[in-house]
Amino acid sequence: MIVLSFIAALLMFAMLCLVIDNKKETPEMISSIYYLLGKKGWVFQLVMIMFGLLIMICLLDSGLGEQCLAFLACAGLMFVGVAPRFLEQGERAVHKGAAIVSAVASVGWCLTVDWRMVLSFLAWYGLYLVGRKKDSKPWFTAEFTAIFLVLLTYWFNV
Repeated sequence: MIVLSFIAALLMFAMLCLVIDNKKETPEMISSIYYLLGKKGWVFQLVMIMFGLLIMICLLDSGLGEQCLAFLACAGLMFVGVAPRFLEQGERAVHKGAAIVSAVASVGWCLTVDWRMVLSFLAWYGLYLVGRKKDSKPWFTAEFTAIFLVLLTYWFNV
């Protein structure tokens, strides 16, 4: 299962690196990648769905933490991939609801596995917020931090 988690991480980080490198900018939030890709927005959808599915398999198989939170975190991420158009009225509610559920459930799952790691990441993010520049991207950093927190919590506790 560790291999699946590394494949998922590589998918996500490759997409992030390619978009940031090609567009020469950091998106406001991870969901903005869909719009940055234009006609290739399906890549964002595929990566989000595959990342959610692969991590769900890993988290549920591990038996770590509250399994319902692991499921909600990953299912929410897959719904973000299914409804990526957060700027359009028809998909906005589904996208935002799924993103919120995923974020809360992700941090909740991490808390049930290793609360000290969550506190460390919260302290790091607090320092980032205090010292950030005006043109920094706090939402992108928060989302990236949450994804990284789930991966590290899994890897260090399996």
